Amino acid sequence: MLPTEDSFLMTPPARTAVPSATASVTPAPTSMPTTTPTPALTPVPPALILADFPLALGATWKYAAEFSYQNPSDFSKLVTWSGSVTDKVVKVEIQPDGRIVFTIREDLEPIPPQGVWRQSRTVDYTLSGDGIFEAGLKIYQWPLSDKLTWTAIADSGYEINVEYIGSVHVPYGEMNSCYVFSLFTNPDDTHDTFCPGIGFVEHSYRHHGTPQDERFTLISYEPGR
Repeated sequence: MLPTEDSFLMTPPARTAVPSATASVTPAPTSMPTTTPTPALTPVPPALILADFPLALGATWKYAAEFSYQNPSDFSKLVTWSGSVTDKVVKVEIQPDGRIVFTIREDLEPIPPQGVWRQSRTVDYTLSGDGIFEAGLKIYQWPLSDKLTWTAIADSGYEINVEYIGSVHVPYGEMNSCYVFSLFTNPDDTHDTFCPGIGFVEHSYRHHGTPQDERFTLISYEPGR
């Protein structure tokens, strides 16, 4: 759900996209975790990352979505598109160097007007080292902890900041041990709620130039195989 590297150059954003302790769909205490793990400096076993961020063939996340954008016929006004965004892992490949590439098809229904820069597409998430990348953007790092930060894009000066928030309620259910990932850049800011064992459950994005606001909320999730 986080914006791609291109969005820092004032071009349209892309997701996310869609996952430490595994989240469940039951109530949980809102107290902070008792330990704060140190971010991994070397590659970690993929199974640890995938326990948090359950990318697998066939895994599907469906979100209720709303986009507000500039009215093409009257730039002083905003119009709103409402619909659904479905992310499904349609292909998994292991590269010779050990990286794992998950191809995700993102479908928007109904088809948004051309004034909405986010459209149906296919995107690759790559598991490498201690995290997951969308192109040059690092969207997840293991292990998660409160106040964790990591470099969003190499040499960009932008960082993703993590805040532990505990329980989260969305239409899909109530989940525990969740975090918010925040990214602030020159043109935009993004906030994504991530619940280990499920993935991204909420997304909000705001562009500070040409108006474009996005909000996603998870309504269904199906594990892959």
